[in-house]
Amino acid sequence: MLQRTKYELVQENGQRRLTAPEIVRSEKERTKGAEIFLGRLPRDCYEDELMPILETVGRLMELRLMLDFSGSTRGYAFALFDNSNIARRACAQLDGYEIRPGHRIGVVKSVDNCRLFFGGVPKNKSKEEFLKELKKILDDITDIYLYPSAHDKTLNRGFIFVEFKDHRAAAMARRKLIPGRVMLWDHEIAVDWADPEPGDPIDEEIMETVTALFVRNLTLEMTQQKVREVFQKNTQIPVLKLKKINHFAFIHYENREAAQNVMDIMTKPDGVAESEGWEVRWAKPIGATKILERQRCINEAIAKSNSQNLGQTYVKHTATKKSNVKSIVDMNGNNIVDLPSMHMIALQNFIKEKFNATCSFNCLRSVGTSSFMCKVSIFKEAQVLYEYNGELMPTKQDAIIVACIKMYHFVGTTFQSYLLRENEHYCMEQKHGINPVVGSPVSWDSQIDYN
Repeated sequence: MLQRTKYELVQENGQRRLTAPEIVRSEKERTKGAEIFLGRLPRDCYEDELMPILETVGRLMELRLMLDFSGSTRGYAFALFDNSNIARRACAQLDGYEIRPGHRIGVVKSVDNCRLFFGGVPKNKSKEEFLKELKKILDDITDIYLYPSAHDKTLNRGFIFVEFKDHRAAAMARRKLIPGRVMLWDHEIAVDWADPEPGDPIDEEIMETVTALFVRNLTLEMTQQKVREVFQKNTQIPVLKLKKINHFAFIHYENREAAQNVMDIMTKPDGVAESEGWEVRWAKPIGATKILERQRCINEAIAKSNSQNLGQTYVKHTATKKSNVKSIVDMNGNNIVDLPSMHMIALQNFIKEKFNATCSFNCLRSVGTSSFMCKVSIFKEAQVLYEYNGELMPTKQDAIIVACIKMYHFVGTTFQSYLLRENEHYCMEQKHGINPVVGSPVSWDSQIDYN
């Protein structure tokens, strides 16, 4: 196998690492977000059995097989692909794959943690001082996140987060620091993995469409209006929408280019973010898990009070037609709102109102898995304007809900500025591209006025 593929096989630090030649020769960097976790592997399953399976999905860049002290595998491994799209496809195709008769494996996206938590650090030290000191003993540090005290901005909160080039660099740093006591300026420091950010991992293609910024480390006293004034004064770019919550804020812009310009201006060396100690980064879209949790809370709220105004555009659309939604009665005689029907009706009403078009829904079980996918199609005068193949979800209800929400979000944000102007016709050129929501093919018809 090694002769055929020219891959390099190395065993060190409790793992066997099979690496593609372009990575070994440093011709290509490891891609963040392109790694998957393979669990429930047979203990005698090695690279020669795994690699042919993984190669059916796409180019395999690295395979890390975890070993115990006897040399047997621990029953799990990590596979790195060329990009995040291949990794996502691998999860969909290989989760539940029968690797041997009666033995199915589990495959999910790996949490690519590149950040360590340092607790108990001196509160009177700055970011520059931490960088200088830690770079004496650790390699591949890319950034340090330090949060000022809420009461005294000259002091930090007694902990920092250290970002590394990749997961491997972070793991090597942790391995180096964990065995004994870590001392910084005569302070004993606790070091461990930083908790990963909550929510589902977001694909790079989706992140590249984000038009909102997340700002952290704002003072409690700073008002929402003051944040708006600071950003607009320093960038000369209007803020579309802003929401401040405690120490952080979400700032929305009209398009990606405007948001990118604001990011560049605010985070430049000696810029506003650096002088104020703010952290400015791209806001993360809500993942499917959080969407479903949010909808569960909405369902409970609707059940308690049918007249309650939930204050969100999407929920308003669903609430207007709840009287027509099929209700289910539980064993105690309580009505339970049928969420899938609610979301389908809401999307149908939205599409009819904005485009005078109709929707169709087709929910299918994925071949070879227990997952479901919902396909949403938009028609006008017997012509297909748009088709969206939803994400694989564990139940039919979840597949319908998530597909409706993401279709609503995509159409609503894509035509947001246009929809605010009445008596205007909009024609989009015929094009074939990638749906920024899920990566499925998309085609808009060029002959139809979307009014």
